[in-house]
Amino acid sequence: MGMIADYYRTIKLTKCLLITKRDVVNDMEKGKKSGSGRGYISWNDDMDKALLDTFVEYYNKGDRCQNGWKSHVYTAAIKNVREKCNVEITKDNIMSRNKTFDKHHTIINGMLETSGFGWDWNKNKISVDSDSVWEAYVAKNKEANG
Repeated sequence: MGMIADYYRTIKLTKCLLITKRDVVNDMEKGKKSGSGRGYISWNDDMDKALLDTFVEYYNKGDRCQNGWKSHVYTAAIKNVREKCNVEITKDNIMSRNKTFDKHHTIINGMLETSGFGWDWNKNKISVDSDSVWEAYVAKNKEANG
């Protein structure tokens, strides 16, 4: 499952700051207008789970290539999200959400590559050694101070 399964995880950044996947998504989607005619949809946890379950299934079958998902994976993802969540969704919605997942993965990997951050396998959360490590990270990565 690897990096895709990590999207299900909750991220603990400091002892008093808990950011869930939903918080990150809400921050990234601020300013989007659902009535703008561009086909934006509001994703919820059930939709994310249905999409990620499909991605994990097809990833394990080897249906992901260097440039992204094979076309039949998008078809399966659309079908799965529609059936499980009773929403109208398009390939563009799936591709956009996948880009959001990629952004989250980049952020999480960046943290894990930074001294003072680690992964708590028991809690399935990012751990940070101290508040000073977090403060130094935020100083270098302004978007982290949400």
